[in-house]
Amino acid sequence: IEFVLRVRRFLKLGEDDRVALTAVPKIDGLSCSLRYENRKLVLAATRGDGQVGENVTPNVLHISDIPTQLPADAPDVFEVRGEVYMAKDDFFALNARLAAEAEETGKEARQFANPRNAAAGSLRQKDAAVTALRPLRFLAHGWGETSALPGDTQFTVMKTIEAWGFPLHPLFVDCVQVEPALAQYRKIEKLRADLPFDIDGVVYKVDRLDWQARLGRVGRGPRWAVAHKFPAERAETTLRDIDIQVGRTGKLTPVARLEPVTVGGVTVTNATLHNADEIERLGVRPGDRVLLQRAGDVIPQIVENLSRDETREAYA
Repeated sequence: IEFVLRVRRFLKLGEDDRVALTAVPKIDGLSCSLRYENRKLVLAATRGDGQVGENVTPNVLHISDIPTQLPADAPDVFEVRGEVYMAKDDFFALNARLAAEAEETGKEARQFANPRNAAAGSLRQKDAAVTALRPLRFLAHGWGETSALPGDTQFTVMKTIEAWGFPLHPLFVDCVQVEPALAQYRKIEKLRADLPFDIDGVVYKVDRLDWQARLGRVGRGPRWAVAHKFPAERAETTLRDIDIQVGRTGKLTPVARLEPVTVGGVTVTNATLHNADEIERLGVRPGDRVLLQRAGDVIPQIVENLSRDETREAYA
């Protein structure tokens, strides 16, 4: 609601002017730009620092979701932007395969921590033949430089990109105003755990491209788009023990060993406790029931000691 109000103020819109939006789930993958010249794929690059990324062209040629040729009616220059990702089932199968291969060779098993790390590690392989063995996928969410636009709204251009052969998220929709956009957010949040890939929110974009041009950018981000993040997923479990982990530089970090629990589709058995002050603040001891969340949907952390009163009594 605040985002639309900012857009209305910036554009000096009248009360009768509707701010139509598109809404699409924000996939937790690796950003990738695909440049086509004369309708042929000539360059694929990761986002990097926003200006310079890694050239991964030989690697994306092994991703079946990415066309190497655009139709004859596509512009001479067009840059498709999207996310390279790994589906949850493919991620678990990859880890199982790596474990089996390690057992056969007697080497230490390499395991990826989550699907995003698996996708990033697979796409950025120096040997494209390794990438070819990894089940990577692609979803388009926008575009960059183009010699012409095949539409005057975000929705129509994205549907054209889909017609060229690029997958779009099936929950990508256009919304005539704020309430349908928020309804879509609530719908996606309910479906989140059952989606085949990780998402961490919904991105809204102003639909009219002439308004996008007037809104422009501020810093590294566009004024015409905003991410509506989901609250971090939480789960209860039992603290089994507290170990001290010694880092590469000799730094000591307390680590909570937990009864395995699924949070956001990932089984968590450990969580950092940062330092002695954090242990004191939470008042945690082995045997306590704790509330766990994945900070930023990635790093597990204990946010509350559900046995705090009992713990205080026991250790008074």
